Amino acid sequence: MAAPLAFGQIVWAEVADANGVRKCRPVVLVTPTNQIATATALDVVAITSRLPDPLPADHVLLPWHAQGHPRTGLNRRSAAVCTWVTTVLPGDVQNVAGIVPGPVLLAIMSLIAASPLPAPPTAPGTSLP
Repeated sequence: MAAPLAFGQIVWAEVADANGVRKCRPVVLVTPTNQIATATALDVVAITSRLPDPLPADHVLLPWHAQGHPRTGLNRRSAAVCTWVTTVLPGDVQNVAGIVPGPVLLAIMSLIAASPLPAPPTAPGTSLP
């Protein structure tokens, strides 16, 4: 991957779901940019296109367009699941799709910060329950 990674980017990486099934999916990179170069693992928030109705409070809708959104790169209705915080190894990032717009990223970070319990550390590539 040629482009440097940065806070707020949407990247594709292999992530395990709550059942332990691993698949390549888009995630929002929430590790601060100044820590990425030396990080052994990157903090990410998983993105899903399986959206329940009504949308749960821990989901933040992301901009999308059927031909690929010009900023996010997403081509279907999707949301960041702010309770699905996990880590990936820098080498596991396969592609950069785009970037989350500032106000949407602020909503994601606010929901993460408002979590009732701090997220326990996880091994790279594993998800939290």
